[in-house]
Amino acid sequence: MKLTVISSAAILLSIPLISTSPVQTGHAPFLTGVAYASDLQSAEARRTPSTGSDENPCAAPTRITDPYETAWRLWIAAHCPVNQNQYPFVVWENWIEQDTMYPLDPSAGLKVPNADAEQKTATLHHVHGSPLALVKDPSLTAVVPGLLGAADQNCNKAGAPPKNQPNLIICEEVRENGGQQDYIAGTGIWNRPGQQKLASAHANIQFPADAVEVKADWIQLSSIDLDCTKLSPSFKNSIHVEMIHGHCFALAGLHLMSKVLENWLWATFEPQNTITNPARCKALGCSDPFGSDPAQTNGRSTKLTERLKKLMDAANLAQDFRNYRLDGVQVLFTDNAKPTLLGNSIIEGENATVPLKESSCISCHAVSAVKSDGTDSLGFLANNNPVGIPAPLPSDDWIRRDFVWSLFLACDNNPFRPGCATK
Repeated sequence: MKLTVISSAAILLSIPLISTSPVQTGHAPFLTGVAYASDLQSAEARRTPSTGSDENPCAAPTRITDPYETAWRLWIAAHCPVNQNQYPFVVWENWIEQDTMYPLDPSAGLKVPNADAEQKTATLHHVHGSPLALVKDPSLTAVVPGLLGAADQNCNKAGAPPKNQPNLIICEEVRENGGQQDYIAGTGIWNRPGQQKLASAHANIQFPADAVEVKADWIQLSSIDLDCTKLSPSFKNSIHVEMIHGHCFALAGLHLMSKVLENWLWATFEPQNTITNPARCKALGCSDPFGSDPAQTNGRSTKLTERLKKLMDAANLAQDFRNYRLDGVQVLFTDNAKPTLLGNSIIEGENATVPLKESSCISCHAVSAVKSDGTDSLGFLANNNPVGIPAPLPSDDWIRRDFVWSLFLACDNNPFRPGCATK
């Protein structure tokens, strides 16, 4: 049987049909090029030489060059300036926040938020707690009272804050670009019945090559005893600071994932700021042969390489974004049979309490799956930090969701999403 999905979205960009290959439940999970030599072959097959400095730095690549260069080109394209002194400041702040892609009442249909004029106001930031942190420890939930007429924000206390920051509060948001939005809308997986239908058909969810997602973790500066009106110029030049719902926040950690490879490209970035990011690079070390001089570091500050500086100059990046550094890139589950690791000292380390030596972005996201009865796999992470080759799914009733965790937000009697309507 062949499953054909008819799109209901008004505009769809490069959406492939969903195939109906059977789910494998043996030792090899249902993923293409999982963890062996085929991973490297797949990466090499999709490489293309860089076109040089004349390439538009604000156009995100959809094919891979060197993984480190590709990570930076994706990051720069996402951080190209939009406005100087008002929100949205950069490109990714125009993308949809994942919560708004999954309406609490699916029976009312999916409203395309980008078509809503009111979304262009300074309240567009839709921050929330870290789902991973709250699955591991629900007691971490923390309300940040809205100021200036804004709604309260349900964020969370840091699960493992630095000793000198015991009251640290972190708010998170996840933004999805147009390619990712269109695929979710067009395949009907924005609601749980749509996902159940695909699981029942043993479908293969595959996002398009232009799909990009950003996860941003913001530190509430008042929770670490910093007054936004008294920040030094050197501090403000070292980290991006914004007023969100009347509160002052600093962008302390940013994950970027891109479908330039079959199993996505994974990269994470942090600012060189010892106040907000005291543990940067210390657990795993940082490696960036494309953009950092020196390429390897265990927490000491580095300079930008000339080639990266030229890209940033061409994109007219703001000064504060020039102090962010790439922690590392991940494209494989294993390297010579040893699990690869990647994590951010804020997003995983301080916020979600995942020890960085047990942190693997690609392996964690491979767990994203749904059962034909609508059961979600998010609970699999409660007492588990996956690394290496993904474990087999529990049965043929499950399908993987192409590494995309936002799909767990789909409503219809969803225990992981407070406020979801039920039948």
